[in-house]
Amino acid sequence: MECPFVSVVVGIRNEERYIEECIESLLRLDYPQDSYEIIIVDGMSTDRTRELVQKYPVRFLLNERKNVAAARNLGVQNSMGDFVAFTDGDCKADPLWLKTLVTEMKNAPEDVACVGGPNLIFDTDPVFGRVVGHAQETFLGSGGSAQSKNSLKKHYVSSLPNCNAMYKKNTIIEAGYFDERFVVGQDGDLNYRINKKGYKFLYIPEAIVLHHRRGTLKSFSVRMFKYGMWMGELFKKHGEFVRWYAILPSVAILFSVFSLIISPVYTTPIIVLLLMGFLYLILVFIASIQVIFKMKSKYGLYALVVIPVQHITYGMGFLYSFANSLCKSKGVSSSIVQN
Repeated sequence: MECPFVSVVVGIRNEERYIEECIESLLRLDYPQDSYEIIIVDGMSTDRTRELVQKYPVRFLLNERKNVAAARNLGVQNSMGDFVAFTDGDCKADPLWLKTLVTEMKNAPEDVACVGGPNLIFDTDPVFGRVVGHAQETFLGSGGSAQSKNSLKKHYVSSLPNCNAMYKKNTIIEAGYFDERFVVGQDGDLNYRINKKGYKFLYIPEAIVLHHRRGTLKSFSVRMFKYGMWMGELFKKHGEFVRWYAILPSVAILFSVFSLIISPVYTTPIIVLLLMGFLYLILVFIASIQVIFKMKSKYGLYALVVIPVQHITYGMGFLYSFANSLCKSKGVSSSIVQN
């Protein structure tokens, strides 16, 4: 097989716990060593990350802007390959990962801009992280998106997460690189713009990357709130939803508040709310049973809490994005009137 040169870019910040595992997996890839480079872009880490990275034969860049979007842009701009593959510092690539991506890209139609695969769960990760990972593999937890639902079939998708993806570099440049305003979700924004130019994304189940899940219920809630905010910002930027299910949690929250407010006068909305709530609880219970079977552990029942927390915080983040914009616009209007 002809092996085109590939630049593997890893954007990191304070990743001392996992970065050696990540780099060592990339150095062991079943791909000719002279046909790929590893570019580690560090966002001014304050732990031992930089010291650990510099022990390895990789290219090292400093990202003064710190966020992942800027790191990936730096990686692309300094890359030597026509293909750019991305993964994260808390990931471990399968030895056949890069070879699989390259083979599939070479065999794919010309309009395929990106190929990528699943980000699987480490069985050794803490219980809470594994519950979150498996909960997001269910339809209720992922909406069926490739970002979370690890399908076993090769198929076209609307987007691929950049913990496991390889692009034709020219398509990233053509789309205008990653938007560095996005602290999270910058890969979804780039993929949306690439999609709009007529390119496709191909999911490859055999291109395996393991992704550590960390955190607590509190940090998970904060992360979901930020993702909801990002989806709101993405909608405001492009004027349409990039994922059909993004608005559902926000609609449910607004309807619940509305029903409770008018319940002393009109009972129909509250009855509908109770029926919807009952149906939702059934769906959450079914998803939790799926998590129990995936984990082979009773701890899968934690999904009964994880999934509702995910939806509520995500929906609140989405609403906050619009409320924040409204407050800012009113502030601007007031200052114009005063002047």
